[in-house]
Amino acid sequence: MKCWILYERKDLEQNRFFAEHLRDAGNELGLECSIVTIEDADYDNVPEIIVSRIRDPDILVDLEDRGATVFNSSSVCRICNDKALTYSMVRELGVPVLKYAFPEEPLPEGPPWVVKSCYGHGGTEVFKAETEEEVSKYVADLSGRKPIIQSFANNPGKDLRVYVLGGRIIASVMRTSEIDFRANYKLGGSAEVVEPDEMVVEFVNKIIPELKADFVGIDFVFGDGWVYLNEIEDVVGTRMLYALTRLDPAKMYMGYIAHSKISL
Repeated sequence: MKCWILYERKDLEQNRFFAEHLRDAGNELGLECSIVTIEDADYDNVPEIIVSRIRDPDILVDLEDRGATVFNSSSVCRICNDKALTYSMVRELGVPVLKYAFPEEPLPEGPPWVVKSCYGHGGTEVFKAETEEEVSKYVADLSGRKPIIQSFANNPGKDLRVYVLGGRIIASVMRTSEIDFRANYKLGGSAEVVEPDEMVVEFVNKIIPELKADFVGIDFVFGDGWVYLNEIEDVVGTRMLYALTRLDPAKMYMGYIAHSKISL
């Protein structure tokens, strides 16, 4: 079976290590894998399997309509890459999120507030606002990026990423930063492998059956003795897993994909 490891060209240059690991792991399993960018893809000859590392659900819908099985699917991509859709879904499942509002609505509890794009990822397009004037400035800066304003977690610079593959938690990493309210590893935060507590596991087990994701990172923040869903990363990074564990997420993911496709 032919398989594309699908990236945007600009993202491939930053993530070639993982892309090549995915390709090589798939080839070892008997798949015919190639790394393809959306800019160079032949959309008239799509393969049976596509490992999506892009954040454009409309492209994935088109590929699915052409007969490809996409991991993660277009629906997962659409929900995870729009925080408003993510929050709406998890709140219906009883998973708490910090209070938030859209620009035309009254501000949530604050200051301070976090102003962020619904479409951002990896700690990008996220700002801390101390005043209503700063809120207005950041909202204007994010014009066209669907900004939301959110209450500030009272335990900033700390979050938990839970990696879920095939419906199963494979690792959890606590990220902390002494210099930034964002704890992202790529932004200089430190990280350690931890066991998720019962509340986190309960929330993950509520999300996964509804989302039906293949491989995601579910991020939680903390405040007032409680745990809040922060975001779900569809194109989840794996640097921390390679740095902190003996896991090989590329091999694990491609093994899951090969088994899933054979089982269909």
